[in-house]
Amino acid sequence: MTEKYQDEPWTVSEEQKIRFAGLFLLEYMINHPQIFQLWLEDKDSDLEPILEWLLTKEWIEIRNAKEYIPTSPGREVLKKFMERYARFVYFFDVFSGVDLGAGEFAFAKYFEILDQNEWQAYLHDERFSDVRIAIAEYLGIDAVEIVFMSFIREDRFGRDASGWQFELLLGSVWDQILDICNNAIDLWELGYQDGDRRIPGEDVAEDILQQGGALLGKLLARAQAELQGTGFRHTGGDESNRIVPAVTFPPASDFRFDDYIKPANRDKFWEDNWDGV
Repeated sequence: MTEKYQDEPWTVSEEQKIRFAGLFLLEYMINHPQIFQLWLEDKDSDLEPILEWLLTKEWIEIRNAKEYIPTSPGREVLKKFMERYARFVYFFDVFSGVDLGAGEFAFAKYFEILDQNEWQAYLHDERFSDVRIAIAEYLGIDAVEIVFMSFIREDRFGRDASGWQFELLLGSVWDQILDICNNAIDLWELGYQDGDRRIPGEDVAEDILQQGGALLGKLLARAQAELQGTGFRHTGGDESNRIVPAVTFPPASDFRFDDYIKPANRDKFWEDNWDGV
């Protein structure tokens, strides 16, 4: 990868929006569980293009000419997506607080600061920089997907909020995602001048990746339970609506975290293999 010398703003296509929105809605249908009527009413009518897209992918189907239900292939796609989502959750947090001058990670003190408010204050100290977008760029991962995943984790598409159906595909939340992507530290900004020589951002990113990956392995080995990621947040639902088994959030033990930092394994580990089942 060649270091970029001119910023190219991140964008999100309509195809990306409907793909992400479709997976979010598919998870709702399978895990909540939720069935949508063929004749959508009120705010659910904003979900029609997403449901139609899921229908063309054969991840859902129409039952008895009256309702949308998930299919077994849809569950397999969701399972693969949740595995990818788990990799993001477990891996990228360690890069959310890096002291670029001292080469230190906020997460090195994860088990020393037990109070949650105190931890958040420490993590957001001005000496720490969030380099998750730069690391994603270095790995060739779409930054929009990184932020989309974090929004899911933070319940920013909350299905208990009024108008979530509109926000899922057409709302301002996508502008917020792009603002975060385009205002974050990028790969070029990781580079620095060392005398007459410029140290490329790629070199810095590789060093951060190696150190962060090693730290992550130590943290998870010490106490996996405390570092468990969280899946989609929802409660309730009528079990009589369940069509296929729920898809659970994978534990950290399902992944080999050393694969994150071995260049020979990266492409295989991050490959986009959940779409197209």
